[in-house]
Amino acid sequence: MPEKRDLEFRGIGVSPGVVAGLVLVLQGGDDPLPEYAIPPEDVPREMVRLEAALIETRRQLHDIQERVGEAMGGESAGIFEAHLQVVDDPSFVDEVYREVREKRRNIEKVLMEVSERYAQTLLQMEDDYLRERATDIRDVTRRILRNLMGGGSDWLAGIESPRIVVAHDIPPSEMAALDRRKILGLAMELGSPTSHAAIMARAMELPAVVGLHDVCSQLQDGNRAILDGVRGRLVLHPTAAREEEYTRLARSRAVIQKRLETLRDKPAETLDGTAIDLAANIEMPADVKAVRARGARGIGLFRSEYLYLANEGNPSEEQQYTAYAEVARGILPDTAIIRTLDLGGDKLPAGDRRTVEANPFLGWRAIRLSLARPAIFKAQLRAILRASALNPGLRVMYPMISSAGEVDQANAILQECMDELDEAGQPFNRGIEIGVMIEIPSAALTAEAIAPKVKFFSIGTNDLVQYTLAVDRVNERVAHLYEPTHPAVLQLIAQTVEAGRRHGVWTGVCGEMAAQPLLVPLLLGLGVTELSVSPGAVPVVKDVIRRIRMDDARALADEVRGLSSGAEVLESCRGFLRRHAPELLELSE
Repeated sequence: MPEKRDLEFRGIGVSPGVVAGLVLVLQGGDDPLPEYAIPPEDVPREMVRLEAALIETRRQLHDIQERVGEAMGGESAGIFEAHLQVVDDPSFVDEVYREVREKRRNIEKVLMEVSERYAQTLLQMEDDYLRERATDIRDVTRRILRNLMGGGSDWLAGIESPRIVVAHDIPPSEMAALDRRKILGLAMELGSPTSHAAIMARAMELPAVVGLHDVCSQLQDGNRAILDGVRGRLVLHPTAAREEEYTRLARSRAVIQKRLETLRDKPAETLDGTAIDLAANIEMPADVKAVRARGARGIGLFRSEYLYLANEGNPSEEQQYTAYAEVARGILPDTAIIRTLDLGGDKLPAGDRRTVEANPFLGWRAIRLSLARPAIFKAQLRAILRASALNPGLRVMYPMISSAGEVDQANAILQECMDELDEAGQPFNRGIEIGVMIEIPSAALTAEAIAPKVKFFSIGTNDLVQYTLAVDRVNERVAHLYEPTHPAVLQLIAQTVEAGRRHGVWTGVCGEMAAQPLLVPLLLGLGVTELSVSPGAVPVVKDVIRRIRMDDARALADEVRGLSSGAEVLESCRGFLRRHAPELLELSE
């Protein structure tokens, strides 16, 4: 039976580039775990085995981190800090030890069970970044298990010629072992733009697509395919016409990317002279270098959660101050917005945890948790205030605000922290700017009441879309309903901007909408004056800003107000970009 031509699989493009070639399908099956009962006298021996495996794993990870740092820079090397934290986490290791004693099962089986519980907890988190940390847990566990069982870690060693590697998932430590000369690109069933595999693919400049559901079962080694890391496509058995189309596209994109590199030191300013604050989102202090390298002006979102994940949910004030001070100094003379704790209560120390929630995404988390645990909140606020003495542009932002009353409560606690620092003689910026995340519809609908209490709004479009449309974008059954251009979402954005304007409060966007070239003109036309995106997206967003006029952007916003569907809005945005920057469509579709 003849093979079908031009079979297209759609996923999420996470690292740009177009390549064509033969595929190598990695099924990635691990060796079966041994499982057996052990007598009480063998419990100490099992613990000694685990300790030896942990020591070897720690040595391997340090070696990987050093090699990755030399080859790919600090951002990629920093990924392995999370892996080392797993190995060094006393609560994780103690739980394994305890269950070996209680269950009297071999260490491999118990380690896997404990690890999977930790991973499942992370997978329940609302934040994409935190959900991806489950991969870290599983990756480290796989390495520890291999060391326990005396196995190697060379499951990619069989690659002899350049191939498009197709896999269910590729853990970071395995990514670090890839020989760039033998890999054309990466296609994975799992992953997201914030996954470590995606981060490392970008650092290695490998085209990559994730979220290709069930693709491994439909491909065979040696099949010819085209991988498009921008549009998020994998085309199996491409026709000659399709190959010619992609060859032209690859050349065109290369020319565009070359031009984008020249924009680093140029302002994010429209053709008619309107300056837009173009900032970057970061996960940890080491990311500040990438912000500078890509030409962003400041940090629009510093996610502080890694401090809590790395310190059993309880980082000290001094630990937090050290991190915030590094960001404050590193970004001078520009500004930086630190978002306060945006985690669920399951990440608190054991004494502060509550029972497991049926729906943690709508539960006790973020600002709700901070207000309920003022000691934890105050430690973070004091650390931020102290760091503000080093950079007057340091700002603080409250997440998951749903009402003006929550802002009042948070500001009252902030004032208490200021009073305490005054009493202790600690310097801080008394005029520090306070802002809130607008990511819940109730916040957008009551923005008029919230605005007098803050200096800025930052719209988290990822969650605003999900909460407005009741769509989990990582649920493949309903992901097609996730529509940033839905008229309801646009109305909430416009209402927020207007409320802010009436009260002298500026409005930014720090969600994925801000990084999409198609949607940037629409956001500016709606009145957004600040965009914060991943460092890698800064050049193309800056290019869009520099090629349009604000009058045209406002006209686009007026045009889409009369449309009834997200698809119609998207088509209007596409037409706008086609008229003003047609070649950029090839970087956004």
